[in-house]
Amino acid sequence: MYKKIFIFTTEPSGDDLGYLLLKRLKAKFPKAKISGLGGPKMESLNFSSIYPISDLSVNGIIEVLKKIFFFKKKINIMISEIMNFTPDLIISIDSPSFCFRVIKKIQGLRKNCKFVHLVTPTVWAWKRYRAKNFALNYDLLLSLYKFEPKYFSKFNKNVYFIGHPLFFKQKYFKNKFKSRTISLLPGSRVNEVTYILPELLKATKYITLQKTHKIKIITLNNLVPLIKKMSQGFEIDIVSDAREKELLINQTDLAIVASGTAVLELASKKIPMVVVYKSHVITSLIVKALVKLRWANIVNIIFNKEVIPELLFYNCSGKKISELINKIINNEYFVKHQIKYFKKLESLMLNKKKNPMDLALKHIKNLDKKKIN
Repeated sequence: MYKKIFIFTTEPSGDDLGYLLLKRLKAKFPKAKISGLGGPKMESLNFSSIYPISDLSVNGIIEVLKKIFFFKKKINIMISEIMNFTPDLIISIDSPSFCFRVIKKIQGLRKNCKFVHLVTPTVWAWKRYRAKNFALNYDLLLSLYKFEPKYFSKFNKNVYFIGHPLFFKQKYFKNKFKSRTISLLPGSRVNEVTYILPELLKATKYITLQKTHKIKIITLNNLVPLIKKMSQGFEIDIVSDAREKELLINQTDLAIVASGTAVLELASKKIPMVVVYKSHVITSLIVKALVKLRWANIVNIIFNKEVIPELLFYNCSGKKISELINKIINNEYFVKHQIKYFKKLESLMLNKKKNPMDLALKHIKNLDKKKIN
């Protein structure tokens, strides 16, 4: 039985997963001391984060390099906290670059501690060497996607597909009264909002149906001040409350969403969408050179076809976004086409219809019985 558990993530999506897993850990190991790093959802479970994850809300190559010394400081703080806590179970969630830099420096603890990582890194997109590094430095890897374990299993036999919680017993009831709402989701990080939101706002000026549709922005609480400042002069509501966001998504006819976890959330609720993404010009060039995938969002990657239209980097402009929206907003085929594939997606995103977090807990419990590779 685990007595001291250290769990950490740096992403809002990781906070969602951490919340679900933490509830089960607390129930299964009620006497265990738990520490680590998490966001508002994890903190709602009487979990004290060692510092705010919003401090680490940055992605992209150039964007991270600009804060490299800041990140090194945060990593060192994390390592110090772990060493002082002396856990017998460490669980890192998503955030592969940050998590791996922490984990590889504390390998000496593995004599008396199990290392688990939830959300295997996207080695199939780029940096395939990470598969070996991750597999050898962890005792257990848990994947959300069925096709991922094969990249790691030749280095570590304890790699399992658990499925994605967004698709477990997903109940969604579309508002039967047409609300005529277009929802904008400009990303979960400061740098994403900085680059993407201006193009979304420009697009709203040229969407021909803007007088018959409400246009609203869905975001996180910590990003509201930035978005308010950036959207001055635009009569657009900003929604960040969890309950209000859920209601708004249920009323959404079409979403324009930054590529990321939000795409899966919308797909799980059968919401038609367009995916956009923009970053620093140098980051864009490096990503285009290194990433050999045809698509950016996971739905298109899984089906290897354009289920969801994408406007990325140079194509992510207010003009092109508005032209596409004007073309598809009342296109019945567009809606039916996406929903058909979103329904197919449900069966691919779960392991035998089982609760992903129950499977995760099962593998974590069984880890003590297995020999470390």
